[in-house]
Amino acid sequence: MSNVWRSIENQPSKKPFFEYKKINQVKFYTLVITLLLAAVVTQAQQSLSLSDAIAIGLERNYDIRIERKNVITAENNNSWGAAGILPSVRLDVQSQNSLRNQESDNQFFGGQLFPGFELNDQRTYALNPSLNVNWTVFQGNKAIISKRRLEQLEAESMQNADVVIANTLQAIILAYYNSVLEKERLDAFQEQLNLSKDVYGYTKTKYDLGSAVTSDLLLEENNFLADSSNYINQLLAYRNAVRTLNVLLVNDDLNTGYEFTDSLMFESQQYQFEDLKEAMLSENVDIKKIYISQSILETQVKQNRSDLYPTLSVNGGYQWNRNVSDLTNATYDGPNTNYQNPPEPLLSKTGTYFANLTLSFNLFDGGRVNRAIRNAVVAEDIGNLRVEKLETTLDRDLYEAYERYQVRRQLFGISSRSEEAAKTNLEISETKFKSGTINSFDFRVVQNNYLTAIIQKYQALYNLMDSKVELMRLTGGLMANYSNSDQ
Repeated sequence: MSNVWRSIENQPSKKPFFEYKKINQVKFYTLVITLLLAAVVTQAQQSLSLSDAIAIGLERNYDIRIERKNVITAENNNSWGAAGILPSVRLDVQSQNSLRNQESDNQFFGGQLFPGFELNDQRTYALNPSLNVNWTVFQGNKAIISKRRLEQLEAESMQNADVVIANTLQAIILAYYNSVLEKERLDAFQEQLNLSKDVYGYTKTKYDLGSAVTSDLLLEENNFLADSSNYINQLLAYRNAVRTLNVLLVNDDLNTGYEFTDSLMFESQQYQFEDLKEAMLSENVDIKKIYISQSILETQVKQNRSDLYPTLSVNGGYQWNRNVSDLTNATYDGPNTNYQNPPEPLLSKTGTYFANLTLSFNLFDGGRVNRAIRNAVVAEDIGNLRVEKLETTLDRDLYEAYERYQVRRQLFGISSRSEEAAKTNLEISETKFKSGTINSFDFRVVQNNYLTAIIQKYQALYNLMDSKVELMRLTGGLMANYSNSDQ
């Protein structure tokens, strides 16, 4: 039976139907991949460097824009007026106008008693401007303490913005390099696909000439189809990575393609752990933020204690009154018919100055002030615990990040050497395959080994870059090196 199968295999002119069908599938996949590649090339017209991506992201990022508004609000609140140290000045102007008609059976008018008295159309005009000044002169330095707290709140708001900026920087850098990584992988799959296509064409030519059997052709066809599927899947991964980057850049068109001008590169920089730890304790945005928050809690204790002191306030001002009583057009009906209206309106003016001091002692308020002080002290203690917890957590994170960086440096060196060896082996094996020294199975193993090696190399390089960015995030390096793009 095996001899019969071999005799059929060795007849290249007899091609079964399924073989033609598969060959048509190969042409179909080739066309699809060509169109997909053309679409990628068409989109990747816009050059984008890492610095450009950072500048765009910092300008458009929603969280950063929100924090900028919060900073503006904190700046507006940070004033002596909001702290309560400045006096309040109030100007009031009151106008009073009246028209009086009076009727009485018993009214004293003009020094005599007149029954059946009636007076109509008596007009009165009054203008009362007043200026009042209120000033709390002393309240246990509460105003000065409040101003200090407002300054700390402004600093905390700015530090919150720095935390958001640092997180955004880390996300943009990693998303940019992840897109570069997926593009490098796509190129590796493209190279593998081109090689499979060439080998398939080479085998088909041998098959047509009668020097290759059907199983060899089918093997290379399956290899080509498998590499086509891998390429298509990797193309999807690359497009998704670019979309993720576009989300961080707040791009209206998430399908915008780029030509990345910065590549994944190995840097032989070495770090000393003690230097990193010193930088972390002084420049880490998270620990700087919690230090400011803790200082606010300390100030809150002082502010609550100031309520134990008496309050001295000053109230002063000036009031002026101008009153006009107009009887020139008044009409009178009564028993005294000799009454004469005054020739001019009656005018009176009054000016009053006043200044008062008020000294207030809070003798008893149900323990409200003491409770507020005790609660503020407890909040300060909780803040101290949070500071210690964060410092311990950051120490652990720095140790882990530092060791991870060192290990990934070694892994990158190993993967680089593996990729070089796999590439050399591929070049040698390709020559041997074409000369017939090795078969298709052995050459396919060498192909896959090279693809795996080059993908592992780029992944190791990305992992190394990820560790470097993590170290920069922990030690404040991101803000020092990249935040100028926001200015």
